[in-house]
Amino acid sequence: MKHLHPLCSRCVYWQLDSASSSGTVGHCHRYPPGIYMNPQTGTVVQKFPTTDKHHWCGEWDGDASRLMDAVRRSALSSAEPGGPGAARD
Repeated sequence: MKHLHPLCSRCVYWQLDSASSSGTVGHCHRYPPGIYMNPQTGTVVQKFPTTDKHHWCGEWDGDASRLMDAVRRSALSSAEPGGPGAARD
């Protein structure tokens, strides 16, 4: 396997924001979304942290096996009856 570099774009938890015109902005799904409040309007929203694909974080330790395990778990849960992507009644 090629050496993986610690970039958001190479992380299994990062998702590109298709609404972004730059093509480099995405969201980190490593943890549940945070709750944020706009101090001027009082509006409360839940959102995942926004990052650029060239950013990296302290969660990266260069051990690709943890990322590959997460990919395998995700693929297996998608393949299970009633898993994500399964037909719903």
